[in-house]
Amino acid sequence: MLPWLVRLRWLGVLGQAVAVMMADRDLQLGFSSVLLMTLVGLAAASNVALTALARRTPVGWSSATVMGVVMIIDTLLLTALLAASGGPMNPFTVFYLVNITLSSVVLSSSWTLLVAALSFLGFGALFLLPGDVHALHGPARMAAHLQGMWVAFGLATLLITFFVRKVIQAINHQREQIASLREASARNARLAAITTLAAGAAHELGSPLGTIAIAAHDARLAIDRIPGAGAVAEDLQLIALEVDRCQEILGLMAARAGQSSEDNRPLELADMMRKVRAQLGDERSARIEFRFSEARGELSLPPGQTTQSIVALVRNGLDASPADAPIVVEVSQSGDDAVICVADRGSGIPASLLPRVGEPFFTTKQPGRGLGLGVFLVRAFVESRGGELDIESSPGRGTRARMRIPTGSAQPDGFA
Repeated sequence: MLPWLVRLRWLGVLGQAVAVMMADRDLQLGFSSVLLMTLVGLAAASNVALTALARRTPVGWSSATVMGVVMIIDTLLLTALLAASGGPMNPFTVFYLVNITLSSVVLSSSWTLLVAALSFLGFGALFLLPGDVHALHGPARMAAHLQGMWVAFGLATLLITFFVRKVIQAINHQREQIASLREASARNARLAAITTLAAGAAHELGSPLGTIAIAAHDARLAIDRIPGAGAVAEDLQLIALEVDRCQEILGLMAARAGQSSEDNRPLELADMMRKVRAQLGDERSARIEFRFSEARGELSLPPGQTTQSIVALVRNGLDASPADAPIVVEVSQSGDDAVICVADRGSGIPASLLPRVGEPFFTTKQPGRGLGLGVFLVRAFVESRGGELDIESSPGRGTRARMRIPTGSAQPDGFA
């Protein structure tokens, strides 16, 4: 909040300087313009110091402490300005309320009470100053005083409204950031549990699945020599296929667990395209249309995780699209980010289900066709690199998944 407070104080300094010059030139109230401009100069000097503090807060100081000290300084300067320009008769005494309101919104109770007490004592001290109680007698002077009260009320209202609105926006933004961080932390915790489980399951189930596969293969060879046992042979073939599927899923999840710390390296787009096609097979990869707009032909990304993420999104698109519909993969560079979009022409995702896409074990596919981990792992990878995954879908028109991944060399945080 310190940067916008600095900007607001500069506006306040400018307004004070203009008010002093106008009072000296037009109203001719007999105030010392030299003294008033000196006080305005002190406010400007304090804002220069606040600008330096906003860039580098001293050790042991918090932003709240700095703002509390600034509010006290502003209250003292306001008291001095009022004392030098009419005392309690100055209509701008209402600005004490601006300081108190701002303090109550951004500072702790103790700081707010201190600013309020100082404002109360400062306003009371103005009545102790010597002055002519008849100074405002006369229609012209009284009219000017009433107009000043109106202007002061308008400015105070504007500033209080602006302060409160700005603080509420900052608080809402911080709440959104906290909620986002909590969601990311929960997602990373779920991913850690899943990858740990996958690594353990791959180790523990690998041998039994291998034994089942071998036994099913041997049994099928024996059954093939028995007339009329075709139905049994088909069942054994189904067992072998399902075992292969289980091994593939465990292998994929275990591979994701082992790639959690993969670094950015030059990723040639042509090589990435070949790997994606190889993993999907000739028949399915024939439906993929790659579009590269990066002139260099490479991007600085984690090769394994990036390729696996594209494969996962393309598989979803292939499963959701008609047999002859193409899947478009667009790769481009936007500033320091790589942008990878995967678009299909499938049935789309209903609006009620779209917010759940990316949750672990949630899938819109038919039972047995997916575990609901593909998009979850893609989102975890992208966000661990500081990027974003956006999914747009229109029922009947298809789905578009857009990955934005920073291409810097920073290490990823968490799991991917």
